[in-house]
Amino acid sequence: MTAWTHLMIRHRYWVMGIVIALTLGLMSQIGHLTIIVNSDNMMPQSNHYVRIGNEIESTFGNKNTVVVGVTPTQGTIYQPSILAKVQRITARLTNTPGVIKTSVLGLAARKAKAIEGTDDGMSVRPLMEQAPQNDAEIQALKAGIASTPAYDNLLISRDARTTQIVAEFKDPPAGMKSIEDATLAAVDPERDASVEIAVGGLPIWLSKLEQFSARMAFLLPLALLVVGLIHFEAFGTVQALVLPLVTAVIAVIWAVSFLAFARIPLDVFNATTPILILAIAAGHAVQILKRYYEEYSRLRESNPAQDARERNRLAIAAALTRVGPVMIVACVVAALGFFSLVIFDIKSVRTFGVMTGIGVFSALILELTLIPALRATLRPPGEREYRREQQRTYWDRLLENLYGLVTNRRKLLNTVTIAVFVILSFGGYLLKHDSSVKGFFFGNSQIKLDDDKLNTRMAGTNTVYVLIDAGVVDGIKNPAVLTAMDKIQQHLQQEPKVGRTLSLADFIKRMNQAMNADEKSFYSIPARQDLVAQYLLLYSNSGEPQDFDSYVDNDYRKAAIQIFVKTDSTAELKALVARTQTYADSVVPHGVGVRIGGGMISGVAIDEEMVRGKLLNILQILACVFVISSLVFRSPLAGSLILIPLVATVFANFGFMGLLGIPLNIPNSLVAAMAVGVGADYAIYLSYRMREELQSGLPESEAIRRAFLSAGKATLFVSSAVAAGFGVLLLSWGFLIHIWMALLLGLAMLTSSIATLTIFASLILTLRPRFIFADKPRDRSWNANLSQV
Repeated sequence: MTAWTHLMIRHRYWVMGIVIALTLGLMSQIGHLTIIVNSDNMMPQSNHYVRIGNEIESTFGNKNTVVVGVTPTQGTIYQPSILAKVQRITARLTNTPGVIKTSVLGLAARKAKAIEGTDDGMSVRPLMEQAPQNDAEIQALKAGIASTPAYDNLLISRDARTTQIVAEFKDPPAGMKSIEDATLAAVDPERDASVEIAVGGLPIWLSKLEQFSARMAFLLPLALLVVGLIHFEAFGTVQALVLPLVTAVIAVIWAVSFLAFARIPLDVFNATTPILILAIAAGHAVQILKRYYEEYSRLRESNPAQDARERNRLAIAAALTRVGPVMIVACVVAALGFFSLVIFDIKSVRTFGVMTGIGVFSALILELTLIPALRATLRPPGEREYRREQQRTYWDRLLENLYGLVTNRRKLLNTVTIAVFVILSFGGYLLKHDSSVKGFFFGNSQIKLDDDKLNTRMAGTNTVYVLIDAGVVDGIKNPAVLTAMDKIQQHLQQEPKVGRTLSLADFIKRMNQAMNADEKSFYSIPARQDLVAQYLLLYSNSGEPQDFDSYVDNDYRKAAIQIFVKTDSTAELKALVARTQTYADSVVPHGVGVRIGGGMISGVAIDEEMVRGKLLNILQILACVFVISSLVFRSPLAGSLILIPLVATVFANFGFMGLLGIPLNIPNSLVAAMAVGVGADYAIYLSYRMREELQSGLPESEAIRRAFLSAGKATLFVSSAVAAGFGVLLLSWGFLIHIWMALLLGLAMLTSSIATLTIFASLILTLRPRFIFADKPRDRSWNANLSQV
């Protein structure tokens, strides 16, 4: 390592030039980086809910559902001016690129038909081909709506105060923001004092996730500034402010540029990854910087007459020689933990893992090349910097207090540790597992207010689908199958969170009633399959073939029941699916398949896989730390002890979440894995420094104390800077994902550092493991020295 460092110093201008050229070249790609929430990237494609959802999408085109509600400020919707607005909005939406035209449903939509009985049998006509201009035409519209109960509370509210338009969009290549923009382009021209227009649906929420995640463009530089200021406060020099941030910024640029070059977009779950990379990179830089100042001071004291530039180069070489090996180990541990995410079935998680792994390795490369070259180019520390390093600060006093706790008051330490463990365990017991996209935003946000209005007034802005597979062509026309579908819908209507269901069975019942003089008793499924076929044939004579595309396939083998629900809570949806599946299996004929998926159920799939996967990832990172630490220190005990601060971090995060009522959801499970990856370094650095000081020939008590105060001080610098850096996310007002991340990662950093300097250090001194102490006998001066602490 010494020879390598001198090589970097000797060719420092070439090294700096190459790094600058490479960085500028990579930066040219950053313009291609985007933040796009693509549900397919976040969904585990092997999950059964996702497979069902894909089948429903390919068969019926049902996917990204947007709901537009129109409510007049006075009176009902039965006003010519209001209905004209509805017609224009519907026309714009239908002609919007990306909209599935046959899916648009509303009073003025082509597929919304009135089914009426006539002397000749049955008449099918559009509900509102043109906006009514007079009372007679409005009465005709009312009669058409009344003739089709399927539209009750779906197209028009029961109090006739609100009407809604439902549209399905194809997956947009430019992200969900394009769907929101297209919807608003259709809606905004109609906004005035006469109406209140609310827009909802999952794509609108995902668009907001994209927009709020884009705040990182502002928050990242702010985090960089905060981290730099803490470094400046800790070291008291401009170089201490700049050098760690140089490593961090370039590492972030390299990692982000890789994604841009590969045309891989960021999303809400990895948009904060640059701050994570910044934290890891700056942390390793601080460890080396702290050691550099120590080595420079040592050389100055041993040889005051030595040329300052020569001393500077020797201090760089000594620091990197001492810290370089442990930094390599720590970076490899962290990078392998993050790279292990590539085994997961969620593309977003794989992106997070690859990006972070590249960032960690980038930081390692820069610390081994650019930083020694740059440090050798800058002027050596002056008298002020030298005095600053020798000065006793509150950081030192804090470390000495912790050291005294570890060495003199272990019973108190053990008691506090057990008490905290019990409290956190109780918090973990209270922890609830639930995800809700709407729950990521403050309750007073406009999008949430709009969504609440739509869910209160109408059937619901969220959709779920029941897929019925009869197994044979025309099997859906079988009255037994249609009756089972009707029973499933009636069962669903009893669910408190279900606002409406819609399927082919609703229209068959209405056709049967129309063909029997509109008698109420005939609002049912006909008893014979040939009647069903005749009704569908008669409908096609005046209706359109595409009217039922959202409900049945061309072969009448598969059908879908569309469910409108008033919640996106994965816990509630999962329970709803379980109850519905149990009931459906009990009523469908033998050989008919019933599966539930699509729409909001994709959130259940993501939640299941993300939370399970991230918990598994925590175990993966812990396993990587254990294996590599055991190999490096040649001791399984080393691997086990180094895990202790990380396990403490996991306990703290989950316990804290339970105590504060923060749910275990998709973003928070990601934070838990991030926290473990960031906090894996502290115990490794402290272990190396203890072993190094013990091998230097110092008395054991002095060696341990020196290691503790040196590596421990760097640990506090790093953890406080990382916690404060993530703390800027608290400024992301209205967006709970960022606020949770700030709280949980800040807690994780403080927990992992304090646990390293207390529980881990106490166990090291108690167990005296060979990987640190070798076979050294206990120093008899230990107790005497302890009394001086």
